[in-house]
Amino acid sequence: MDITNIAQIDSLHHRLAGGHSICSLFVAGVGNAPKETSANVATEEFVRLMVTNALSPMRVIEYLGDLVDPDGTIAIMSSGQGSVANNENGNFEIYRASKSALNQLMRSYAARHRDDSRTLLLMAPGWVKTELGGPNARLTIEESIPSLVTTIEAQRGNAGLQYLDYLGRTVAW
Repeated sequence: MDITNIAQIDSLHHRLAGGHSICSLFVAGVGNAPKETSANVATEEFVRLMVTNALSPMRVIEYLGDLVDPDGTIAIMSSGQGSVANNENGNFEIYRASKSALNQLMRSYAARHRDDSRTLLLMAPGWVKTELGGPNARLTIEESIPSLVTTIEAQRGNAGLQYLDYLGRTVAW
């Protein structure tokens, strides 16, 4: 599903709404060129990243959240690079901004739903060998994803929002 397409999100909701529920909902986004900065990024690329990485995951949650079990989990793929506190090198500036925006939107969602019994997670997968992470990254997909899944499953039943890495460690906001 293209998470930037509201019609597709709405269509999925209608298909699932007929008596189906979701125990875990996990949403991810995209990356961009690591050297793009606010000085040289094209406006269209900036908008694409913000819409795909910040606005669209939240729309998915808003549209599908009512289908998640009361003791279920809503998780979003954030990034350690979304941490304002941990930004010490400035690389991936636009990507970082999009993930920081996502984190802020998820904090707002959690505040609006403070009495919600579901687990809310922002997940940082670690530095992974992908197109975004590059060949020098420390982790393979096969190392990161099972740990993400284990962490998500281990948090089930812990109401409220947490920002965690793939090993279950808290990430600084």
